[in-house]
Order: sequence, then structure tokens, then C-alpha cells
Amino acid sequence: MRRLVTGKQMKEIDGYAIRKVGIPSLVLMERAALAVADEMEKRYGKLSGQRLLVFCGTGNNGADGAALARILFLRGALPTVLTVGDKAHWTGEMTCQVAIDRNLGIPVEAFENYVPGHVEIMVDAIFGVGLSREVGGEFAEAIRFMREQEPKAVVAVDIPSGISADNGAVLGAAFRADFTVTFAYEKRGLYLFPGCEYCGRVRIGEIGIREESFLGETPGM
Repeated sequence: MRRLVTGKQMKEIDGYAIRKVGIPSLVLMERAALAVADEMEKRYGKLSGQRLLVFCGTGNNGADGAALARILFLRGALPTVLTVGDKAHWTGEMTCQVAIDRNLGIPVEAFENYVPGHVEIMVDAIFGVGLSREVGGEFAEAIRFMREQEPKAVVAVDIPSGISADNGAVLGAAFRADFTVTFAYEKRGLYLFPGCEYCGRVRIGEIGIREESFLGETPGM
């Protein structure tokens, strides 16, 4: 059955899977990153030898992006991870995923230091479904930069950054994707105007979350 959830509901569902079921957050993250990698290869073919820019925020959406960069690197792609925002605000998962990337030799650099070059694919993993404030500062600059580039493909992880998962509103500045891979359940903001105009084609990535995670409160269909 099709479900449309809010950002708050999705956070609660994730929390139930982690705390009650006992699935470590890094396991859910690995499943999410694998889902994006698989969907990207279904849509664009094998990415071996192709240059990717993966924009990663300070939270767990950024950590998803860093994990995705590793998976695609191990499949032959040439990703660069661009971190956006203050490193002091990184989640533990983000710190862990970036460390793994660096150990593998994947380039990781701050967005503010990036010198633009040719890339085939850009990936947006700056903000996830928890965004509830207007985007500003370096985050808005990164989104504007991404919108000015002309790669062959632009992919959003879970939801385009700057779009409210609850109502589809543009929160100051928003990434415009041609392909979005969202996790477990579709988010309302992907289908409400104007958010629906920013997500492109939407695919759902299965990450191992079951109906029990709704805690007895069924989201809208």
C-alpha cells in the first residue's frame, strides 16, 4: 500500500527501527546508500570511470551521501565528496563515513575550497527530511552553485535539499533534481507544489523498515 509521510513521521519511523527493533543507524545508512547506487545504475547505466560530485551536509543525509560515494567508488566511479557546513556540527555517522572515504583515498574537501571542474553527475545530500527552516549561508551558496552547473544528471538523496518534506515548500533555496531516491516511504513534499517540480522522477529505496515502525499510527495514503 502506498504511504505518504511527513518528515516528523519518518524521523519517528527511523527512531523505532533503531531503538526498538535494534537496527544500527549505520546499517540503515548502508541500505540507503546501496539503494541510491542501484537506482542510479538502473537509470544511468554503469558509472565506472565517471566523475561525480557528492555534496554532503553536516547531518545524516550528508552521511548517506558519503556512504554512497564509497559504494560508487568501489564500483569504479570517480567521486569527490564536498562537505557543506561547519565540521563541528557533523553527526557521528557523518564523521564515520567521511573517515572511511578518506581511508579509501576518495577526495574529500570543503565546498568553500572547491575549484570547479568537469563532472558527469552531481548528487545532493545536503539536507534530509528534517529541514524546517529557511536555507541560508554556505548551504544556500552550495545549492545555487549546483543549480548553475550543467552535468548530465542531478540526483537527490531522499528529498531535494531546501524542499519541506511536509508541504513541498521551498525553504529559501532548493536543489532541482532530475532524479530522487527517497527511503522506505514517499514524503508528502515530493508530491505537493512546488516541491513536486524539484524532485524529477522519484524512486523508493527499500532499507529494511517494516509497517510495525508506524507505532500504531498509520500515515496517509
